[in-house]
Amino acid sequence: MSILASCPSCGAALSFRPGTMVAVCTYCKALAARKDRDPELIGKVADLVDTGSPLGLGASGTYTGRSFTLAGRVQLKHPLGGVWDEWYLALDDGRWGWLAEAQGRFYLTFTQDPHGTLPAVGSLQAGGLADLGPAGLWTVGEISEATFHSAEGEIPWAVEPGATYRFADLSGRNGAFATLDYSEDPPLFFLGREIPLADLRIQGGVRKPVKVGAQNLNCPKCGGALALHAPDQTQRVGCPSCGSLLSAENGKLAFLKSLKQPHQDVAIPLGTEGVLGGEKVTCIGQLRRSCTVDGLAYPWTEYLLLDAQRGFKWLVESDGHWSLAVAMPPGEVPQARDGQKNLHALGVNWRRFQDVEAVVEGVWGEFYWTVEQGERVQVAEFIAPPRSLTRERQGHKGGGEEVNWNLSTYLDPEAVWTAFKLKDAPPTPRGISSFQPNPHKVTLSKSTLWIVGALGLLLALVMVESATHRNEELFKKRLDLFELAPGLRKEAAETVRKGIPLRRPAMPSPPDAPAAEAQEPVYFSGPIEIKDGRRNLAVTLSAPVNNSWISLEGALVSETTGVAELFLLESSFYHGVDGGESWAEGEQTSTVFLSAVPPGTYVLRLAPQWDGKFPPVGAIDVQLRQGVMRWLYPGLALLAILVVPLLLVFQMAAFEGRRWQESMYGTAASSSGGDD
Repeated sequence: MSILASCPSCGAALSFRPGTMVAVCTYCKALAARKDRDPELIGKVADLVDTGSPLGLGASGTYTGRSFTLAGRVQLKHPLGGVWDEWYLALDDGRWGWLAEAQGRFYLTFTQDPHGTLPAVGSLQAGGLADLGPAGLWTVGEISEATFHSAEGEIPWAVEPGATYRFADLSGRNGAFATLDYSEDPPLFFLGREIPLADLRIQGGVRKPVKVGAQNLNCPKCGGALALHAPDQTQRVGCPSCGSLLSAENGKLAFLKSLKQPHQDVAIPLGTEGVLGGEKVTCIGQLRRSCTVDGLAYPWTEYLLLDAQRGFKWLVESDGHWSLAVAMPPGEVPQARDGQKNLHALGVNWRRFQDVEAVVEGVWGEFYWTVEQGERVQVAEFIAPPRSLTRERQGHKGGGEEVNWNLSTYLDPEAVWTAFKLKDAPPTPRGISSFQPNPHKVTLSKSTLWIVGALGLLLALVMVESATHRNEELFKKRLDLFELAPGLRKEAAETVRKGIPLRRPAMPSPPDAPAAEAQEPVYFSGPIEIKDGRRNLAVTLSAPVNNSWISLEGALVSETTGVAELFLLESSFYHGVDGGESWAEGEQTSTVFLSAVPPGTYVLRLAPQWDGKFPPVGAIDVQLRQGVMRWLYPGLALLAILVVPLLLVFQMAAFEGRRWQESMYGTAASSSGGDD
């Protein structure tokens, strides 16, 4: 039940719910602290900054089945400029909730008992881990100091005009969010998560979001026309006409200083509207940043985009390569230690590409923080093409610091030109971007279906051929070469009796060398029945030659037509020692394939030949088979199918090698994946 009281300044009615510590008078803006008797005046609040919030005092909603009312709001200043809103939800069960609103995002938290000692603020580091005991490990997103600016309604804590509050924002997985408030001792612990506004089902007192539209002003330095597209959030404006840096608070411009701006060739002029990723966006700022590596400066341009929901994105151009960057909660990315080369986040393996210091060189248009020329941030980039994760670490005035993660996706320049309806054609990108998708990998991915289909067809054909080629033996014979030439055996025996070797050791003679003495041994087989005229034939010669050769002239002759299929086989094997190293060449077994012949009866005519008067071996084996699987043709087909992907794999490797030549971590990570 609320307690009614009078404003100590003007006497207007004030309301204090259970848990309300301070109330703001609607009429005189007096800040009244709740006491046992009459409220105590502790000061007056400044005018609220119009942040474009869709919420309003008195609105109601539900959370986890509990009704609540938006009972109050505090506006806090950030050391980098700008203010954010903290709305206070008075739940029907007597609890209070804190709904923080910043850059179109909402974070709902409740006070929690940490069940242990919270870490001291001095022990925390932005980007590091905070051990909250039973509450687990959290990523420190920001350590900073907020300054009280203004308030309205009922506040459940003792605010003071102009007071500062030390805090640390923590981030966890799946949108988990927490804050450590060091304005009290021991510090307070607030636990919750990022929440879509629709989940709170807020009704009544809700303002419609202000439509994105330009507020036309003039530069106080040169009088040039300026259009502010986010006047409620803009903190700095770089005049594109005179190069002045202007302060912008509450939509009012004030001259800060003149900047010596570098020459800037921009592709997207300020105020240009487009549709990117299905969302309507407007280019409201242009930032030129650079880093220096090995004495060379590498500049790039960042375009600040404002979408219809008042959110911000960055479109980045470097050497004609384009990417779209969006903010990521630090808790969604594991802690990246200095020098750590591998990072697993968002279900993807990332490789560290570079660590640089980015410096602001030029400022044009409007920005949501107090950007300065010469502003420096430490950037670590991890890549998994076509995306990259970048960590930016930045210090605050007063000793604070914060870490921001951005997820960037590579864009085809044509997509940017189409999105903003730009004239002419986009310039050809120069070099290779750190997370540019490998074009050869893309081609290989597109060819995968064709390759799989071709391999499947080849496999099916091989299976069919294997089923139809049953490898049936039609003829097998061991031929005694001495019996084929009459009198040769007797002459050989006489030669041996005289102590003369049949073959003298000598260097091998070529197969086509003339024989020392003509030999014409011939063998004719008996009838061979061939019933299937669709299957191929194979003739195999096996001869245990040693430092010699033997050939076989053959013919498969049809007894019906007299047509002969001629073939030639050779068996040769040589070995020896040359310069202390052993060598060997040749095969003792060889096979020749014949085309299928019409069904019928056939005779094999076999005429062996060798070098010298006597045969190098006593006998040879000859075999005739039908339906023999010939693997040469499937092998050639497989090679033809794989030649393109193998070429693409080689090109992929070469592309990755060129990419990692630009990395300060060298080619050690050139095999990194990505392109998911």
